[in-house]
Parts: sequence; C-alpha cells; structure tokens
Amino acid sequence: MRINDIEKFFNENVSKAELNQISLEKETGTSLINSTKLSFDFDTINQKIKTSDTVYFKDNKIIFVEFKSGGIKKIDFRLKATESIISFYNYIFENGFVDKMSFPNENFQIYFIYNSASSPSALFTFSTVERELTNEYKHLFSKLKVIDNNRFKKLFGI
Repeated sequence: MRINDIEKFFNENVSKAELNQISLEKETGTSLINSTKLSFDFDTINQKIKTSDTVYFKDNKIIFVEFKSGGIKKIDFRLKATESIISFYNYIFENGFVDKMSFPNENFQIYFIYNSASSPSALFTFSTVERELTNEYKHLFSKLKVIDNNRFKKLFGI
C-alpha cells in the first residue's frame, strides 16, 4: 500500500475541520480536544455507515480516531472499527488506488478517545472492550487502543 500517496491524495481531496469540532459532543456542546488544529473530517467520506471521526497518517500507519465523550456500546466499537476500514478502502479504490490489502494488516491502527473526566464505570467498560477487541481484531489492526483525551494530545502533538 502506498501510504504516502494516499496521504497526499487525502490532503488534496478530503475536507478538514478543527479538532474542537471533530471531537464535539453534540448533546453537551463540549469538545474532547480543545484545539483549532485541523484534521481530516473522515465522517465526510461516508455518512451512511459508522466511521471513525478522523484519520491520521503517522509513522507509515493509517490511524483511525474516534472521540467518545459519553458511553459507547460494544457493538459501536465494532462498527466504528470495521466500517472505518471498509469506508477507507472503498474511498481509495474509487479514486484509483488498487493496491491489495494483506492480513494481518500492519498498516492500520485505531484509537478510541474518551474524556479523562469519565466515570470509573466508563473507564472499566472501555478497558474491557479494548482487551476483547485487541485480540479479536489482531488481523485487522496492528494496534487498537482506548486512551483518554490528554494522552491523545501528547501522542499526536496537539
């Protein structure tokens, strides 16, 4: 897979939004990431299925990122993970990239970002789902992580 070419294509063709808008929880009007830094608005790729909120290209990896301020059901973790890859591949294939995907896939990672002020029960749920899905999706993602918004900012230089 030509990740650098795909990143260049994204930079030229995929809309971006500020992280404070991408991570906005519509119910409360608060953002998980208080930053005007621009990131790809991955939701614009396919609004019919559940994709991650944004995508990063870092260290020769394609990293899907989903922001979750409130609770999230296990099925939604699954849908965000699998449908993000489906949307990504459909989008790049529709736009002329024909490289095949191989399994296990070392190119894909996914991060679920939660609010550091979440309740202890939410943290327990997030860590339980992370353990289960890391094992189940080991052939789709080289890394599946659930981290808080402060750790995300450090890892991604925000």
